[in-house]
Amino acid sequence: MPPRKIPLDHPIAIDPDDLELDRRNPRFGGEDVAPGKKGELTIIKRLHEQADLMELVESIAANGYIDLEPLFMVEETGKKVVVEGNRRVAAIKVLKDPILARSAGIAIPEMSEATVATFDRVHVIKLGSRDEARQLIGFKHINGTHKWDSYAKARFAAEWYRKEKKKGTTLEDIARSLGDRHDTVQRLVQGIFVLDQARAAGLFDQEGRFPGRVFFFSHLYTALTRPEYRQFLGLPERWRDSSPKDHPVPKGNHEQLKELLNWLYGSKEDDEQPVIASQNPDVKLLGEVLASPQALKRLRANRDLKAAYEYSGARSRQFSDYLIKALTQAEKASGLMSAYVHDATLLESAEALVEVSRLIVTNMNLKRKDLE
Repeated sequence: MPPRKIPLDHPIAIDPDDLELDRRNPRFGGEDVAPGKKGELTIIKRLHEQADLMELVESIAANGYIDLEPLFMVEETGKKVVVEGNRRVAAIKVLKDPILARSAGIAIPEMSEATVATFDRVHVIKLGSRDEARQLIGFKHINGTHKWDSYAKARFAAEWYRKEKKKGTTLEDIARSLGDRHDTVQRLVQGIFVLDQARAAGLFDQEGRFPGRVFFFSHLYTALTRPEYRQFLGLPERWRDSSPKDHPVPKGNHEQLKELLNWLYGSKEDDEQPVIASQNPDVKLLGEVLASPQALKRLRANRDLKAAYEYSGARSRQFSDYLIKALTQAEKASGLMSAYVHDATLLESAEALVEVSRLIVTNMNLKRKDLE
């Protein structure tokens, strides 16, 4: 179903105090954001931590509010909710309310009366619904100049798909509207469905990850592209290419899902750090461990990814691969000996190859004798 064109009203000037920050925004909102002033403070704190809110506060305080790009809003239960421009509105609310700023841990710079007057009113375009808003702001934040991180992109696309799939909207339609690849959007949305299942079942909450660690959603959706992770979670072989469905992980694999998210992100409650230090190469190493019962047992015992990996057999496979490739390349070089012109550096390289080969053979023979 192709996206329809949305008619826009002319911008209207509104007092920022009359605008509500969006609790459902994929960048900082969520089910845990309370309504009213308490929720507003939660959103502002998250923007301060995750979206450089202080940078915008300082810019407005120094230069005034430059009202070049209208905000978007929808009316919900009698409230004017900002669906595009929350960071700007949050910065203005902080500058207008010293108590709110102090509660959020933000120091307000000094401002002149003329500067304060620049944000007495802000221009807003009223939309008919959130469905209209999705289409208008999606491309801007997915591939445009104001990009969201992978989690926000995934949350936006997943909620759009959940809302519209019964009307015939597909992930391909959404990807086309966002200007992104279909397989990328599918990977992101599948990751959200797994994450939401874990949260609904009480297995994981990103706010409960190990303190001080950024929530790298890419760890999860990248892991789910690898067959060993899908097998560990009991996901069907073709799950990655299927249409996303809620609760994809079988109930019998809930414990494995909890374990996996703990290894990826750690746990504040249990004071456990994640075993993943960086996506590359640790996501691959953890996948090798999950595929080996012996290595998996080791990981569960001591949470040492590198030590568990030694038991996975992957290094043995690498040794075999490298040795066979080295032999193949040496045989190819031997076949071209007629083209060789004396080169001292190449001769040294060949001699070094002989020495390394002798060392490998010696150690292989020692290993053989140990096993006899």
